[in-house]
Amino acid sequence: MTDSVKQKISYPKEAWRFAKSVVKGHVVTFKNLFRKKSTLQYPEVRWELPEGYRGLPALPIDPKTGADKCIGCGACARACPVQIIEVKAHMGEDKKRVVDEFSLFAGRCIFCGLCAEACPTHALVMSKEYELAEFTREEAAYNRERLNRLGGTIAGQQDSGKEVS
Repeated sequence: MTDSVKQKISYPKEAWRFAKSVVKGHVVTFKNLFRKKSTLQYPEVRWELPEGYRGLPALPIDPKTGADKCIGCGACARACPVQIIEVKAHMGEDKKRVVDEFSLFAGRCIFCGLCAEACPTHALVMSKEYELAEFTREEAAYNRERLNRLGGTIAGQQDSGKEVS
């Protein structure tokens, strides 16, 4: 047999295989056509974050005192595996530590939550913030005031006492 005869003989088989694959593709398409949509019209529609979501660490404000609860002990900085937290404090006249500077570099944060767990006063909590894109590296550095704004107030904390909504 010549090659042209072999091609003519196998043509119906190939046509059948092609038709089967097209039908399979359409079956998958029609199954997914009636499923619940998994995409959101972001940013108009925001994600509903699950319980226990860990965003960027934040310093919420205590409504009773009007300040955060940070005592400058540095436990969060020691607990951080990537060393992105820097706490500078000095002893005040009343023999209590006064926080001079609290900074966090969000660009290297791995969102593990160890800093919040290590904090003895629960001053540092994991926020629900996930929009952290910045244009420069300098903007990814958060100072104390920026972390206070991110944290909101302690009244907004969830039952666990570790997360801010």
